[in-house]
Amino acid sequence: MFKVLILFLALVLITGEANTEWVKIIEKSITTPNDIVPITDSLVVPYVYTRAISLNQLPTSEKKTKFFEMLLPAILVAETEKQLTREKVIRLSKKPKLTAEEQAFISRLMAEYKAKTVQMLIARLHSFPVSIVLAQAAIESGWGTSRFFLQANNPFGIWSFNLDEKRIEASSHRRGEKIYLRKFDNLEQSIEAYYVMLASGPYSDFRAAMQTTSDPYKLCDYLIDYSERREEYVAELKNFIRANDLVKYDDYRIAPKYVVK
Repeated sequence: MFKVLILFLALVLITGEANTEWVKIIEKSITTPNDIVPITDSLVVPYVYTRAISLNQLPTSEKKTKFFEMLLPAILVAETEKQLTREKVIRLSKKPKLTAEEQAFISRLMAEYKAKTVQMLIARLHSFPVSIVLAQAAIESGWGTSRFFLQANNPFGIWSFNLDEKRIEASSHRRGEKIYLRKFDNLEQSIEAYYVMLASGPYSDFRAAMQTTSDPYKLCDYLIDYSERREEYVAELKNFIRANDLVKYDDYRIAPKYVVK
């Protein structure tokens, strides 16, 4: 067993490849925009960049392209993981009796997603369009210029309320109190946290709507509580998706050879 573990770790160090539960990701270090691998096909190689970098030195059109190419693989990894986890939960929900390992798996997910029943868990693991994720990441991080994006791999500005979490202090305060933002080891971790936040936080109308439609423009209406700007924020999301033709990314997928079933 020890030799097998050593061989696995060696493989990761040599190839940069590691497995999440469902997707064989390729961790890639990044120091300049040239390190970002261009996306030329709707079947995307699951590069997960170990850190975010500034793109400010690039012309506007190239900056936008590089920002999406930096984020999209990690988004698709997290989305694929969530989708396949949902399929597994559905399969397990049909079994008359679960093993101890299966029950532990379900219980862990129910706690993470704050689901009271398995059916609620299945609903909370439902997918929604990638175009919304890309738009929110770009808007919340100011096209990757925010400090919490560059220093904490946190494109969505997710807050931290837990002293035990990795986090950084925000430059602003809220009602005289310090604000902290979560710090992630890579971009994929932050996107997973974003999905959990929308699935378990105060966005019940959004969760209900995504059970009935996959239209990103209709779903944006139900993100009114995501920002204090409310209607103005919803309008910006819709305009952003339209202006940057983000709907095209809704059909992009992780290349099948990297998906473990």
